[in-house]
Amino acid sequence: MEQTEAKEIYQMGVEALNDCDYRMAGAYFKNAAKMNYKPAIAALEKLILEGKYKNVQSKQTLSSNTESKELFEKGVDYYNGRNNTKIDYVKAFECFLSSSIDGYAFAMNWLGYCYEYGKGTKKNLDSAFGWYEKAANANVANAIYHLGRLYYDGKGVQQDYNKAFGLFKKACDLRESLAYEYLADCYCYGQGTKINYEKALQFYLKVEPRGVIEYQIGCIYARGLSTGSDYPKAAEHFQKGVDFGHAPSMNSLGVLYYNGEGVQKDYNKAFELFKKASDLGYTTAHGWLADCYFYGQGTKINYEKALQFYLKVKPRGVIEYKIGYIYARCLSTGSDYPKAAEHFQKGVDFGNTKSMIDLGILYYEGKGIQQDYYKAFELFKKASDLENKTAYAWLAECYYYGNGTKKDYQKALQLYLKGNLYGYTQRQIGRIYESGQDVKKNLTEALNWYKKANESGKDCKADIERINNLLNKKPENKSIDKTKVETKANSNKPIKAYEGDKPYIFVSYSHTDSKVVKEVLQMLINQGYRIWFDEGIRAGSSWTENLMNHIKNASHFIFFLSRHSINSKYCLKELRFADRRNKIIIPICIENVNVSDEIDFLLGEVQMLFKNNLEKEEFMEKFNSSNHIEICSR
Repeated sequence: MEQTEAKEIYQMGVEALNDCDYRMAGAYFKNAAKMNYKPAIAALEKLILEGKYKNVQSKQTLSSNTESKELFEKGVDYYNGRNNTKIDYVKAFECFLSSSIDGYAFAMNWLGYCYEYGKGTKKNLDSAFGWYEKAANANVANAIYHLGRLYYDGKGVQQDYNKAFGLFKKACDLRESLAYEYLADCYCYGQGTKINYEKALQFYLKVEPRGVIEYQIGCIYARGLSTGSDYPKAAEHFQKGVDFGHAPSMNSLGVLYYNGEGVQKDYNKAFELFKKASDLGYTTAHGWLADCYFYGQGTKINYEKALQFYLKVKPRGVIEYKIGYIYARCLSTGSDYPKAAEHFQKGVDFGNTKSMIDLGILYYEGKGIQQDYYKAFELFKKASDLENKTAYAWLAECYYYGNGTKKDYQKALQLYLKGNLYGYTQRQIGRIYESGQDVKKNLTEALNWYKKANESGKDCKADIERINNLLNKKPENKSIDKTKVETKANSNKPIKAYEGDKPYIFVSYSHTDSKVVKEVLQMLINQGYRIWFDEGIRAGSSWTENLMNHIKNASHFIFFLSRHSINSKYCLKELRFADRRNKIIIPICIENVNVSDEIDFLLGEVQMLFKNNLEKEEFMEKFNSSNHIEICSR
């Protein structure tokens, strides 16, 4: 009977609604709703949310309407299971709805919460927003906070940081503690207001402590974002975050221990914290943990584990460089130059200068990729333009030897001087001043640089002695003419291997070719060159050691190419050893041969001298123009 009457009242409300008489329609719907007629409840809720029926009670009525308040309190009992009431979200929702329809603002806030999270009803963000807004308009602080949160997250409404900030500020002014964190975030990240770390810190310190809050406070202290950096306070708050099991706090406290900021430097503690954060899946910690394994800080060096964790980190320049570094230097499971090149290229794409240099070196040496001096030069140039000192030295090498660009000793000199000065580069500078190519010859300056190189650990005693001799006496005239060559070649001066401390040339050849080789050696000795060659004695370990020592101490290395020498394991060993020791290699071809890829690689782009295709004087002229060969003459 009551439902029939409710239906009739509801129909009267529908008619009033059709006539756009919202006040009357609302009154009819409200009466039917009190009879628990569901269509009337829905219609009245719609009218209220659309703002066509105003039902919010005044501040005076808010606390005096006993029936609405009791309904609200009953709803809270059902929602939280308090006062010996079982939790029942459906009944809680019905109580909040009835109390809200009656205009009780606190109930509207809870009703909005039920709609937002689907408690006792279907999730409906539009309805949640509407009821929060009604309660916020009645100055309910918690509703103001919730409404700000919806604007902040763009949940059920267009995201709007400005509106969110205004609502959070208003809620904080009303001492709604839940809004403190959001207002702090707005100040910290400049959302809806200007960045203000001092105010951010002020509100973070008001929030109930938990991991993320302690982390935020620690970050502000650590980065000096408020009143200057305060690492001890940062460490204190990060430790609180660690106690809450917060992974970013673990990582940040680990960084402080790693760098000794605000705490005593302790790699072991840093490693433990990085590992703990990494085990929790915090990706930033993977990179720090990898560094510990890479450098052996807080743990033993373990390149395999370092690689494992570097590969988990979000790609960026320095990470790709370190991965490439491990692959290139056989530090994990053996060298893998193609993978190294791949990761160095990724590092280059990120603008990492170290990656540019190491990828350039792979191109320069043809490791893992096709040898390409031009690409190497471009990469060295790119890193050099970014003022990397190591790149200056490699770019100088390109100009010095004409690899990937034209030879230019002047540019090489400028770059050597700009880069990191160590034994090798100091010696190169000395050589440029000594040769006087593209720059003014200056033996005094050359001597100074050779001395510096020697002090840096590069053995330049022979260079120093040579320059001192040149400064004290006029050097011999090395011009070549046919008569002189013929005369000296026929002088039958005995061939004897040089033994002494001055720069000399080591000779590698097959003894099957002794006759032809000794004719060439006779010419060189007649011209005043110091030559060392084995005289056929190869047996015995002591002789092998003697042979290696003579290669190490030589400044130049002649490799006689013939079908016998290129198939001789001894000759190939000597050539490999000379290449590893960075000797200046002079290839002399005494018959037409097809060399292997390895020999071709070891000889590089050095100009080959074809003994059979040249007249004696032309051969000697080309030989005399070999790189710094003059240092091996008397």
